[in-house]
Amino acid sequence: MSNLKEIQNRHGWDRWKDAAFIGAAVLMTALALGSVTSQAAGKPPTHHWSVSVSFTDTHVDSVKP
Repeated sequence: MSNLKEIQNRHGWDRWKDAAFIGAAVLMTALALGSVTSQAAGKPPTHHWSVSVSFTDTHVDSVKP
């Protein structure tokens, strides 16, 4: 019977390791999902862009040698 007690004592911490692993996995999953939400990502800064087009009356002729 002592062999069974030794086996039980050796494997006693497996439940705690499993619980810690599951807890860490849940925490990392929650952090990963939280980082991709719109509230965590924020909003990009607004830029006000404008385009100006000006036409000139200059005309360039190509010169053939």
